[in-house]
Amino acid sequence: MDKDNSLEDSIASKPLTKMKRKRISKPKISTLTRISFLPSLFTMLNLFLGYKALIYIIGPKQNFKIAIYYITASVIMDGFDGTIARLTHTESNFGMQLDSLADAVTFGLVTSMLAFEWGFQSGFSQIGSIVSFVFLSAGLIRLARFNVLKEAQAFPANIFIGMPIPTAALSICSVVLVFGSKPPLSRTGILFFSLYILLISLLMISNVKYRTMKKFVFKNSLKTLFLLALIVGCLVIFPDITIPILTFSYMLSPLLFYFFIRKSKNTEASGGDKKAGSPQVTKSGA
Repeated sequence: MDKDNSLEDSIASKPLTKMKRKRISKPKISTLTRISFLPSLFTMLNLFLGYKALIYIIGPKQNFKIAIYYITASVIMDGFDGTIARLTHTESNFGMQLDSLADAVTFGLVTSMLAFEWGFQSGFSQIGSIVSFVFLSAGLIRLARFNVLKEAQAFPANIFIGMPIPTAALSICSVVLVFGSKPPLSRTGILFFSLYILLISLLMISNVKYRTMKKFVFKNSLKTLFLLALIVGCLVIFPDITIPILTFSYMLSPLLFYFFIRKSKNTEASGGDKKAGSPQVTKSGA
């Protein structure tokens, strides 16, 4: 027994030099924070334009129209960064998070300040702060949900669940452009503007499906190019009219797609019933 105990003690006292230690590989910081220069450049331009818009909203030289033009340019930059990342195959998780943070500032914070400064000039500032904060909160929830669903690949690439936050920002901007220098002054006008903001906020966090331009196949590239040139020309020459028209058209697009799909299904069903009800003519041999 004494020999066995001494043998065990000698084994326990020896260093375990021959045992292999398993090393847990940790991802490098440079790999996690890999930046694609060109898409990130457009993301930074998006953030810069939003910052400039904020200066014109709350700065000494207040000009809501110029701020709206900056926000519209931010929407264009936001569309470019994702498109370039997909075309160059440089999409990354870091780029997605950076893009979401820039969108939260430009289309969330800056647009909520625009709604507050323009829509509640005549009073009811407490109600305005609450309604504007609801818009900001809904926008951030929308972005967080988008990132989670995209990472899980829970929906097709050509579908948005809920109104995108750039469209929500343009929805506020469009109202300001339509009414211009005539913000709501009466209680009724402020009430309708508040309900409008709450409606936009609800659409952002809803399950309403919006179509995107991804995987959209154009049958005639020349007509598509002509259409894009026409839209760009109208945006440059008539921005105060073009921005609201495009924005409200996209806002109502789920209804248009719903009635179009429903009509096409009814047409197919009626065509199938006619084929099923038509008598079959059989040839009889003599």
